[in-house]
Amino acid sequence: MKRLLAGWCLVGSVLAALCVARAEPDSDTTASVKALTEALSDKDVAVRRSAARSLGRIGSAAKEAVPALMACLKDDDTELRGSAALALGRIGKEARSATGPLSALLRDRDRDVRGAAALALARIGKEARQAIPALNDVLKEDDRQLRVYALCALAVLDDDSQQHVTALTAYLDDRDVEVRGAAVYALGELGTLARSAVPALAGMLKDQDADVRRSAAYALGEMGTAARAVVPQLSAALKDTDVEVAVAAAMTLARLGPDARGAVPALMEALKHAEADLRGAAAFALGEIGPGARAAIPLLTQTLKDPDADVRAAAATALGKIQD
Repeated sequence: MKRLLAGWCLVGSVLAALCVARAEPDSDTTASVKALTEALSDKDVAVRRSAARSLGRIGSAAKEAVPALMACLKDDDTELRGSAALALGRIGKEARSATGPLSALLRDRDRDVRGAAALALARIGKEARQAIPALNDVLKEDDRQLRVYALCALAVLDDDSQQHVTALTAYLDDRDVEVRGAAVYALGELGTLARSAVPALAGMLKDQDADVRRSAAYALGEMGTAARAVVPQLSAALKDTDVEVAVAAAMTLARLGPDARGAVPALMEALKHAEADLRGAAAFALGEIGPGARAAIPLLTQTLKDPDADVRAAAATALGKIQD
């Protein structure tokens, strides 16, 4: 699944994706969608793959491409089938007509494609309820990673979502790092629907695998105010030996805004880190916390002389927000 998700910014709440306002596409977007839809028939498979990914990034405004993307679900190229499925998911409920083909794709010969189909059904939402029997069939299989993605979709489609969230959370203890990573990712996709998993996700900030720890930090950022309870754990993650994990923790604290004021001392320490990415993320988080981060004003003022221009800019912005 990692190769299919590469290049996609998919970590984000399914519920937020389903509820976001859908503006009418402008003329440039309409023209792009038309051209990209035509590119799905290009003789070069690399072009077809790129077109599918781009249509997914455009999201609901690419709804006119749904029939062409559905045709790609039958392509001989495995990666294109997966990319088309993910694109349909990004289009959301406007791709509800793809529910049948996506349900059929749950039986694809490639496990990553099957996982992509399940995630796509989750993003289409309640409009894809007819896929529930096919998803329940996946739960009977031996492949635990596939079961994780099926549970993610069922948590969205089924009326009783909590039973599926609970089952999904249990996979955070799996011995296989790929399964644990998939479970963390899926819970992040569910966002506030999976807020009961916040304590378990906080525990994953200590997982032995850095990728899992980083995904857990980002997933907690999708849990809304429920993540307030784990500010201490996120603060501790700012000292992670993997700087990308620390940056992810800082960005989640930023999303919590004023609710993360308890992390101010740890963020101030992060401002002194050797890595510019973490210093910048810490400055940004302090700014998002706002007046509750007044203790950081002297250090942020010093940071205006940081050797990295991006860090200096983040510090300048933070100073304005804290004193606004």
